[in-house]
Amino acid sequence: MNAPRVYGLFLGLTVAAGAGVETASSAARPSATAAFEETWTIPGAGRTAGLNNTQFVSDLALTNLGGSAANVTISFVGPGGLPAKPITLAAGATTVYRNILDTLWSANGLVGAISVQSDQPLVLRARTYNTAATGTFGVALPVYASDHLLTEGQTADSIWVQQDPTGSSGFRTNVGVVFPDAAGGDAVVTFYDAGGTVVGTLNYSAASAGFQQQSIASVAPSGLLLGRAQISVTRGHAAGYAVGVDNVTGDTSLYPLEALPAGVQDVVVSGVARLNGRNNTFFRTDARFYNPTSSDVTVTVRFHAGGAANPTPQSATLNLPAGRIVEVVDVLGSILNLPVGSGGAVRFTADQPVAILCRTSNVDPQGIQPGTFGAQQKPVSLASYLSSADAGAVVTAIRQDASFRTNIGFAAGVDGAAYRLTLKNAQGASIATTTSALGAFGWAQPSIADLFPGTAIPADATLLVEVTSGTVDVYDASLDNSSGDLVVTPIAPVPATLPSSASIGPAGGSIRSADGRLTLKVPAGALTAPATLSIAPIANTAPNAIGSAYALSPVGVAFARPAQLLLAYSNSDLAGTAAGALGLASQEGSSWFAILGGSVDPVTRTLRVPVTSTAPGPASAGQGRIPQRAAQSGTVGPYGSATVFPTERSVVEDGSVQLALNYVGPSSSASSTPGYVGLSYTAPAGLTAVWQINSTFGSGEGTISPTPLGTLAEYRAPSCVPLFNPVTVQVSARVGNGPVSFSTARIQIIQKRWYFAVTYRVEHTCQYLYSYYFEQSHTFNEFLIHDDQVFNFARGQGHTNTEFPAAWCPGVIDGENCTQPQLSLSGDLEVLFVSGTFDGRGLDPLFDLNVTADFPGTDAAYTFQCGNPPQQIREPVPHALPRQAARETPIRYSSKTWSLSIPHTGETVTVTLTPRTCP
Repeated sequence: MNAPRVYGLFLGLTVAAGAGVETASSAARPSATAAFEETWTIPGAGRTAGLNNTQFVSDLALTNLGGSAANVTISFVGPGGLPAKPITLAAGATTVYRNILDTLWSANGLVGAISVQSDQPLVLRARTYNTAATGTFGVALPVYASDHLLTEGQTADSIWVQQDPTGSSGFRTNVGVVFPDAAGGDAVVTFYDAGGTVVGTLNYSAASAGFQQQSIASVAPSGLLLGRAQISVTRGHAAGYAVGVDNVTGDTSLYPLEALPAGVQDVVVSGVARLNGRNNTFFRTDARFYNPTSSDVTVTVRFHAGGAANPTPQSATLNLPAGRIVEVVDVLGSILNLPVGSGGAVRFTADQPVAILCRTSNVDPQGIQPGTFGAQQKPVSLASYLSSADAGAVVTAIRQDASFRTNIGFAAGVDGAAYRLTLKNAQGASIATTTSALGAFGWAQPSIADLFPGTAIPADATLLVEVTSGTVDVYDASLDNSSGDLVVTPIAPVPATLPSSASIGPAGGSIRSADGRLTLKVPAGALTAPATLSIAPIANTAPNAIGSAYALSPVGVAFARPAQLLLAYSNSDLAGTAAGALGLASQEGSSWFAILGGSVDPVTRTLRVPVTSTAPGPASAGQGRIPQRAAQSGTVGPYGSATVFPTERSVVEDGSVQLALNYVGPSSSASSTPGYVGLSYTAPAGLTAVWQINSTFGSGEGTISPTPLGTLAEYRAPSCVPLFNPVTVQVSARVGNGPVSFSTARIQIIQKRWYFAVTYRVEHTCQYLYSYYFEQSHTFNEFLIHDDQVFNFARGQGHTNTEFPAAWCPGVIDGENCTQPQLSLSGDLEVLFVSGTFDGRGLDPLFDLNVTADFPGTDAAYTFQCGNPPQQIREPVPHALPRQAARETPIRYSSKTWSLSIPHTGETVTVTLTPRTCP
């Protein structure tokens, strides 16, 4: 048969971010009045030759949605020493750098990452692709805002890793990691098979900002057909991905390393297919599922066929065993038994966190033509669909010309959607407008030309989507006319300054707390008349409170359609708990009630909770659900349903720490059904807790021993500091057969034996008549830490002595015929005794040492001769330290040094700690 024409599907990630603005990544943003500054990192960009005469290049598109010109700096993170390029991007404008390394730097043979810094919110999209005679084939690159980079102690996963041992069929996998910090970073990527067994690890390390990509062939020489990769950052910040390469076609699919899902799941994947295409092509969608929990999970699968509405979709279920990865080839055929010719969207729901990824590809259903062309498709949370409460969203850098054509996909939510579309040119000027609508779970993918018939689509156009009712997810599918390669990119929210108080009417709208943490989103139709709504931070008295609580006013305003409370959480909010344990609670008198029915997205770091009024709370006593309610309250507070105390701790090798679990009730994402459950510090009957160490390497990270009741446990540190440090202890808690709440504590292991050096330095640079330098150290002193006490001090034998002879300063004692000064210094530096304590609270513990030492320098003087006949002159050296001194010396683990400088004498005493590694 004839070789099929190549078609592929690639999913890109678009990020818009801004301080005090409505964005997809606004966690822990400052207030709207703060000056904006953001840096985005895009790994996997380059210009280089590949195997089989391939030539890979990268494009970068930037759109300034702000009202002012953006001052932008574009940098290349990687080899070559390329200089940063400053540009100015006008308000509303889009600029595209095709083959960016050539366009900006005339560089070749480089692979790394692109860094973009801006003083205005930007939308970015990037692609790396192979330029072939038959067109382009490539992948969209992930874009990471600075607050979405992984930091030390964090992990992220990709559940699509595949390595065929033959190298002639199937796929091979490379893992790329970028370290954007100037000081670089370190990370370990661990690979697991489908059952969770560790296969091997790859180490990534950079002393400065850089990018590294490695094959997993050395880790899995016998193959890994169904695997998972997990990155653990041990220093600095990092981001990365796994990229799968078809061994037959060379086609690539990119899977970002991201946080695993949390809470109940209700997500939609658009663009699923089981249908024939042109030129003997056949499209199918495969899926991978990873169940990270300790119990089996049932996933419900619903098919939303392309059409105006799908209120009663066909459905089926899939069982996922605990801790395993399951691959389903041809989802629509295997699970739903749908015929060839089916296409649209699939909705996945589960009552436990499940990681899901899909890949739609062109394959030969007869198996005659080997290889595939396709790419990953990420699920989108139904709760995060665009609504009338949002300022809108955009598709940018649209191409509709001889080389490319663009389709726009729309997937409506449960209430359908009506929306207004505005087409803008690359300068931001409006070209045309139109409106459209879909019914419940309707799905459509018209071309941009069909949306605006008779309108010439400008180059690098922008499409603004504004929802007037309901909810909708939007994406663009850019198709290479020659190769058929398809890149799918989701919308980016329009940055919009949100006030903490505003009049919201029947058309809907949003307000946000001044600290940028909590947003109230009111959809169209929720209010019948305008109302001035406000939100303000207040003290949080909720059980296991996290940060500020918030007062909604006026109290008791009812919403005809559910509104959303959106909590943007940061890393600090997760201390002692986990994303799936986060909740928002409402206060009634002295009682607090968990608001259920929410969803959490660990990638965008947001928790969304539905509310029906500004005083959310349970039903009245007349309905028999709870006792008589206290006065209505508009107070809501973030909390952790299960929290481990202490949340962070440092302990020495072979030491131990006592941990306690505090369970106060379910999280907001523990149930998909809206409702309210009272919170309490008293552990409920039927509570079970499972403690485990989230071991990166399978062993050597200590042990955990819970008590019979499970609410207490002892962690015992290993005899040697593990490679991955801090260690994460996780607790999964549940009541009966209810949902599981996870919480975590981080424990840093500290060496118990330390070398200890004291250095005395005196220096003058022409402060007096002459300049001189003297330094003496006493080294290889040693002490031991046990039970948080410093003892077994042993005096060291190492001494160093450095002296630069004095020299006259320019212009002094001119013509006096003076000799060079000579230093006379009595005594020697000796450390006599060290004692103290070790404070292990937090991850940056404190050594509080008492140091006693003998210091040189008593009666120190410089002698020289001047005049004729020569006259001996003695000049005392300024000196403050006594012959013997004792001082309290607090030293942080992160710095490992302590210094004391004495003004006007040039003297400095430095204490330096060096850990003694175990054998």
